[in-house]
Amino acid sequence: MPGNTSLAPRRAGRIGWQDWMRRLLLFAVFWWVLSGGDAHGWLLGAPFIVIASWLSLQLWADAQLSITGVLRFLPWFAYQSLVGAVDVAQRALRPGMPLKPGLVRHRVRLPAGLCRVSLANVISMLAGTLSADLVDDELVIHTLDTGRDMHAMVRDLEPRIAALFSLELDADGGGAGAS
Repeated sequence: MPGNTSLAPRRAGRIGWQDWMRRLLLFAVFWWVLSGGDAHGWLLGAPFIVIASWLSLQLWADAQLSITGVLRFLPWFAYQSLVGAVDVAQRALRPGMPLKPGLVRHRVRLPAGLCRVSLANVISMLAGTLSADLVDDELVIHTLDTGRDMHAMVRDLEPRIAALFSLELDADGGGAGAS
């Protein structure tokens, strides 16, 4: 029997102090990175960290972000962004480099909702790709190079997105279950 593929809250209708602490820590780290570690930035950042934490708990109370998943995802995303940016820059500076734009359709394994939307948004943030459409379990990706294996890229990304939400994709390529 498949695991729970929804992002249901652990405690229906109740936000605990652990949820607050996780969000505060996540937004504090995010602010620290954005401010370059400048101590003076905390005077401005602290109220916004609290507001962002409160808003995220109100708007996405059902989402269970995993700090471990986030910490594993960020270096991967930074590396992929750098590699993609170098590739796009080379294509722009070397007119002879191949440019084969087109659309690729991929069947998504993540559960519907926030997980799939997050996948589409991350793909759009990677250089050379843009999520053009997401209907049911199909994601349409615009890419600068149709010769690149976009299916492999999405298959690599899906478990990383699942880990952000404390979900695990089945080994057989099926749906996601709670981990």
